[in-house]
Amino acid sequence: MTLFSLPKKELTELFETSKNTKRKRSAKNFQEDSYFGPQLGLNVIQPDSYIRPHFRYSDEHIIWYSGKLCSLVLDESANVGKGQILTRESPYMFLPAETYYTVVSLEKDSAIWFVTQGPFNPDRFKKNLPSSPDENGDYQEFFKFLKKTAMITDGLKNPN
Repeated sequence: MTLFSLPKKELTELFETSKNTKRKRSAKNFQEDSYFGPQLGLNVIQPDSYIRPHFRYSDEHIIWYSGKLCSLVLDESANVGKGQILTRESPYMFLPAETYYTVVSLEKDSAIWFVTQGPFNPDRFKKNLPSSPDENGDYQEFFKFLKKTAMITDGLKNPN
């Protein structure tokens, strides 16, 4: 097995990339796709961005790294069932297989670790929520809905 580290320079580049992309996020996976063990990744999300709603075919662990985020669990119609704020004080969320969810950034330089079971199989790794806009689609209206829900979850009663 190859030992792997994440140098500060590479970590800084990941955060900078997230600031300069259209969707304001950047992710890094740490294992080769063929690795049969746990797959670990770091997802950096800037304010006014989110991870497209999806589910994994295996259980997933979400662990706070920095900032403040809100994870929202959704049904197939994009109705929100549960929300959880991810911060240093509440850093962990477990998602059973085939649970649709998204993560919305509430602060600059917010990031999460995610852990799923490998190996990566593009046909059986994740499924995007069909009603959510794809990476090239117009996601602004959908994002407004998610952000409002995230802010209510965070305790702001009348978000704009």
